[in-house]
Amino acid sequence: MERYIGLVTDFGPRGQHYVAVMKAVILKTNPLVKIIDLSHTISAYSVGEASYILKSTYRYFPDKAIFITVVDPGVGSSREIIALKTKSNFYFIGPDNGIFPNFLEATEISECISVQNKEYFNHPVSTTFHGRDIMAPVGAYIAKYEDFPLSDLGPKYNFNNLKRNPVKYEINSDRRSITCPIQYIDSFGNGITPIQIVDNIIKDLNIALEDGAEITLIINNEKYKGIFNTHFSGVPIDSLLFLVGSTGFLEISINQGNASNKLGFKSGEIITVQI
Repeated sequence: MERYIGLVTDFGPRGQHYVAVMKAVILKTNPLVKIIDLSHTISAYSVGEASYILKSTYRYFPDKAIFITVVDPGVGSSREIIALKTKSNFYFIGPDNGIFPNFLEATEISECISVQNKEYFNHPVSTTFHGRDIMAPVGAYIAKYEDFPLSDLGPKYNFNNLKRNPVKYEINSDRRSITCPIQYIDSFGNGITPIQIVDNIIKDLNIALEDGAEITLIINNEKYKGIFNTHFSGVPIDSLLFLVGSTGFLEISINQGNASNKLGFKSGEIITVQI
């Protein structure tokens, strides 16, 4: 069967040669694998953005896809490199720095391994580029075999012991508000929150949203009022609106404008949404 490897890094536009070398290492081990770039423009060191990209994309991939995430400010330190397999047959490889617990639950994991077997590494191993020398070849070997035994890579690791980066998420039912971070900003300046919307119902408040409903956004004690709508053109150009993005989260947007620039928020910033 065809196997796919998805890549996520914070290498940026001037780090494309790093991406190219990782792909070369993968293809040298397994020339038949298909490589897909999820994102290489994660903000430098942003574990939260990396988690969002994985969370919002991996389920759309074919069975047994492998995801390599190189957002690794602790590269070369004693931090572990982890290989995971989910019960739904997806594989993840990356550093133990909080990426995986942000979007996976322990009940979803069938195997969790600390990658230590140097037989699967590219040598010599750089202390500053484990993406090339450890994660890329390990991903290629997993993709090379129908059912690669993760236990060959190293000892079992308790998923519950992985490092965590607690994300502020406060629900106030009385005030009908949620305080949380901006988890990602796309190239249009839309701020994507972790607030889940299902059938136009805010899951954690159990509040139904209808087109035209007024929503208040609080950033750094400044209040902005906008309208909930199902599509951008439902409000006038340059108007603030809230809508359900394609990933199922509430997004802060401006019709044909850049909400991030206009309102002055950035990825990771704590905001409050009040209905």
